[in-house]
Amino acid sequence: MPQRQRQRYSSLALEHAARPLLLLVQHLTGLDTTFLTRIDWNALTQQVILVEGPLHLPIEEGPVVNWSDSMCRVLFDANISYSDSVPSTFPGSAGAALGMQTFFAIPVLSEGQTIGTLCGASTESVHIQQHTLTSLKLIADAMAYQLALDQQMQLQQKRVKVAEKTIDKLYQQAQQMETLAHTDALTGLDNRRAFQAKFEQYQLQSEMQGTALALMMIDIDEFKQLNDQHGHEAGDLALQQLGSVLSAVARQSDIACRLGGDEFVLAAADTDTQGLLHLAERVQQQFKQQMRQSGLESSLSIGIASTAESALDQLLPRADQALYRAKELGRDRVELAC
Repeated sequence: MPQRQRQRYSSLALEHAARPLLLLVQHLTGLDTTFLTRIDWNALTQQVILVEGPLHLPIEEGPVVNWSDSMCRVLFDANISYSDSVPSTFPGSAGAALGMQTFFAIPVLSEGQTIGTLCGASTESVHIQQHTLTSLKLIADAMAYQLALDQQMQLQQKRVKVAEKTIDKLYQQAQQMETLAHTDALTGLDNRRAFQAKFEQYQLQSEMQGTALALMMIDIDEFKQLNDQHGHEAGDLALQQLGSVLSAVARQSDIACRLGGDEFVLAAADTDTQGLLHLAERVQQQFKQQMRQSGLESSLSIGIASTAESALDQLLPRADQALYRAKELGRDRVELAC
């Protein structure tokens, strides 16, 4: 008989060993349907894992039932192996509800523990001789090793899945910790540590390839006064607004960073002074606009340096000098290193 095209609920080895035996049980008993179940005593559930026979009875591979609702439990509690008058003997049972007239259940034992059952059922009344029941017990014993092995494989697979989930979770936590270690919590930009590591790579790349490198130092004007007049929440808002502006205007290849306090920096590879000047003016305008929308007035002073007029190792101090000059000349302006 061709196998049902269903999801597999047992190992291939168990199928190869058990299906011929289920067919043999059909031949010995004359029952329509034979099947093998697995019992989970921790969860108190039973699952049909292999079925042979026509679909006269609605017994399929896969469904899990509570042991309390199991027809096998009904027979075990009655201390019998089979019944050929299920509706009259067990009128309220699941077997009667499914239309079973005959049903048998033989425990499949491993090291003295019932790990499953070998079962058969029919919509007709079929008498099973005692010697046949003895043969069924021998067949159940023959299935026991493979079923126990299958359960061990199921357990190992569950453990592997748990281990994989644990590893994935630990990896995600490690990534989160790595991100937190290199990210400014308030603005979401790179922090000083991340900037230093990335900027060193940019300097090396600029030196080896002869490409331009420019950066701007940014400072929020009158930041202390903003905090004193409107509270630290307003100061935090200004920092967040500047962070969002830099995130919006920065290219993927740029480095936008909060160095600390109200000092920010943006470094751009393959960019000259004029390119960064236009970008700085956009940053100023967008920052002012977003602050006004929040009911606050604030501005930025920016200093720019590039490899066009500064040595690689002098970019940061030269940009910082230009920023200081912007402050000295009245704030709310952009100054270029000279």
